[in-house]
Amino acid sequence: MATITAVPPAAPEPQMSALSRIVGVFFSPGATFRDIALRPNCIAPMILLIVIWFGLCAALVKRADWVDYTKQQIEKNKFAASHIEALPEAQKEAAYEQGAQRSKISQYVRGVIGWPLLILFSAVINFAAFKLIGGVRTNFGTAFAITAFAHLPISLRELLAIPVTFLKDPQSIDPQNFLASNVAAFLGDSAPVWQLIFFGSLDIFSIWAIILMAIGFSAADPKKAPMGKALGIAFGTTFSFVLLFTMIAWIFL
Repeated sequence: MATITAVPPAAPEPQMSALSRIVGVFFSPGATFRDIALRPNCIAPMILLIVIWFGLCAALVKRADWVDYTKQQIEKNKFAASHIEALPEAQKEAAYEQGAQRSKISQYVRGVIGWPLLILFSAVINFAAFKLIGGVRTNFGTAFAITAFAHLPISLRELLAIPVTFLKDPQSIDPQNFLASNVAAFLGDSAPVWQLIFFGSLDIFSIWAIILMAIGFSAADPKKAPMGKALGIAFGTTFSFVLLFTMIAWIFL
């Protein structure tokens, strides 16, 4: 009588720690996102994103010339510029000061709620795109975790910008483009808003994040979203919105 040998079950893969995942996103994204897809958790990257961004916001509030920045923003908006030009000089200066104070407050508010809202919006858009176009079989919780980890290169940009902010002259600090990692940083303050939006999207760290997004969704369902297809969906989705916002700015601003 033949003897049947029992095959022991395969040992489960060891789960990566939160720190290992954060490091792995930069150095071994394939294996890291496979682990994230199996056991999604977004707490660690969200905390890191918020803490670094809040630190940069505090540095910008302390160092940037917000009155000068407010003037530049008003000059770029033809509606606001026409309104402010009609005011007496004293009222102009008061309006600039009030605008500077509002900008500082909004910077701190963005430091707290900015990343959660951005990750939520990005996760919804990419989850829908990969579901509808790629047929990826995953859930929103996994998509949210992939999105949070994929945006860590943006947090690296912000971390690098903190010491740069303290080294630069206050009048040369642009709170919206705080690190020269994109084409818009070299256009100058007089560039139209639509050019700043379009060329601002051509950012080293943003493109890195898009590639990581593709790796993440491909890891979630490699059969439905092989790497080439995932890259096409990730870049197509992102730059569709870039073109939309560029067109709106070109028409109205």
